[in-house]
Amino acid sequence: MKDKKILVVDDLKVNRDILRKYLENKYEIMEACDGEEAIELIEKHQLGISLILLDLVMPKKTGFDVLNYLTEYGYMSEIPIIIITSEAYYEVELKAFDYGVSDFVTKPFYPQIVQKRVQNLIDLYDTQKNLRTLLDEQTMELMMEIEEN
Repeated sequence: MKDKKILVVDDLKVNRDILRKYLENKYEIMEACDGEEAIELIEKHQLGISLILLDLVMPKKTGFDVLNYLTEYGYMSEIPIIIITSEAYYEVELKAFDYGVSDFVTKPFYPQIVQKRVQNLIDLYDTQKNLRTLLDEQTMELMMEIEEN
């Protein structure tokens, strides 16, 4: 069973199809053709999304509009974002990293690179979540011990 959901956001169907092909054997893939549709899916699935592959240049709402939404609602620290773009300019990358994106993948895509980056980020975020849970549990145990004494 595929327990990880990836949201692929790109206005070009061919790019979504390529990424789906690379990743669908291991992950559940959701697709959005623009920023508006992406935001709707994020609102619906929230933290059920394990990772977002996000194009920057799209009609209606851009990738930066989606990043604004993710920042405003506190998802940036919970969901890793990989920017997928052919516009890998210094200023664009810096702006995206300032938002808190995790990584960049440039077009054209290389299957093994996309697969490795996606897996590495999902593993990293899972480890961070597990460590936070463990720390919270240990903190609660200590608080209870202190209250008992």
